[in-house]
Amino acid sequence: MRSMILATLLASTLASAATTRDKNAPQMKQWDLPNGLKVIFVADHKAPVVTVQVFYHAGGKDEPAGKRGMAHMFEHMMFKGSTHVPPEEHARFIQLVGGENNAFTQDDTTGYHDTVPPSALEFTMKLEAERMRNLKLTQKTIDSERQVVEEELRLRVENSPIGKALKEELALAYTTHPYRISAAGDKKDLDTVTPADCQKFYDEYYRPNNAALVVVGDTEEATVRSLAQKYFGPLEKGPTPRHDAPQEPEQVDMRSKTVEMPVQLPVIIGGYHIPKGDSPDLFALEVLQQILAGGESSRLHQRLVRKDKTAVAAGGFVYAHEDPGLFLTFALYLPSMDVEKLKAALDEEIGKIASQKVDPHELQKAKNQLAARAVYQRERVSGLASNIGVDWVVSHDPSRPFTSAAKFDAVTADDVLRVAKKYLVKTNLSMLTLVPAKAGAAPAASNTTGGKK
Repeated sequence: MRSMILATLLASTLASAATTRDKNAPQMKQWDLPNGLKVIFVADHKAPVVTVQVFYHAGGKDEPAGKRGMAHMFEHMMFKGSTHVPPEEHARFIQLVGGENNAFTQDDTTGYHDTVPPSALEFTMKLEAERMRNLKLTQKTIDSERQVVEEELRLRVENSPIGKALKEELALAYTTHPYRISAAGDKKDLDTVTPADCQKFYDEYYRPNNAALVVVGDTEEATVRSLAQKYFGPLEKGPTPRHDAPQEPEQVDMRSKTVEMPVQLPVIIGGYHIPKGDSPDLFALEVLQQILAGGESSRLHQRLVRKDKTAVAAGGFVYAHEDPGLFLTFALYLPSMDVEKLKAALDEEIGKIASQKVDPHELQKAKNQLAARAVYQRERVSGLASNIGVDWVVSHDPSRPFTSAAKFDAVTADDVLRVAKKYLVKTNLSMLTLVPAKAGAAPAASNTTGGKK
């Protein structure tokens, strides 16, 4: 009893601290240049460092049909030379001034980040502006980066049980939307990408009116305003880019599929459709996920791994997107384990959280964990800028990193129950089971569709 009281007091203290820090978060300034570029600035003088990040509202979902993986190729091609910067020199220049740089591709956005000493801020802004409109797209570059992307596909998907399962799960859960193929791409599509395809994509999406410049760190607003106008201001505004991915039809029946592949551990992964990234329900869904599947203290880990011992790992996450995303759960198990018992326990735990209010202590712990994570992610200028840029696209709210801790803290047990009842239903579920292929057998798949329940 004494330990429970202490834990409750600690939970309340952490929640209060997280909310207070949210209220005391640094001020974010944002403005638009005449050519449509969104500029976002946060001053942070704790350390002599500044990050310059550019986010393009262009990811896997914006690629033409049959060219999946092209946005991912741009993540690499943007380092391969422009009119005034030779191939690989962008990265080398940043390293020479004592900085670091990289890039990433998601379904909804592609981000480029440079973290440097404040003395190199102007030079870094000039470099990013240069490649926004002056990239050289040659056949040699495209062929080279196609091979790099294909190798990443092999490492992250083909050689990973979870990667393989997620690939199959996306194709099962989405029938129409481009999210059915991950931003990593598709090898057969990558083989068809031409310089003309890349130039068209670049000219449509790599424009100031389809981008956000995010600067966070040890500098001043006046400096950022001046440099943004000096280097990005002269870039020509382009036509309004298209973001017209086909709408995914509402799912009305449970979908299930079993796939045999050369993997050592079988995997079960289930996906429930959830709303767009700007929906207020996302905060309650994140709390729900933390309780159900977030870490070793979650219900799924405690039930499937610790108690029943039917799985060797279990968890889940909210796959938030600009368009409707997925609430994912998964379990890895040994081939000798009872898969039907595992599935029954999984159904039972989801049924419980969708029919009974969560315990106040369990709820507070989950909110504390999420609030603490939100605050911690603001500690590094690079992490804060990345979250601002992604949220600018996914939730249409670049201030979300500063408001999310308080919004998590405001979630109630009624909110968690409501979203569980609404979204974690069998007719909204697509379940993929990935099992080891029998020796000498070719990969096979079987489909079954359950009725409404």
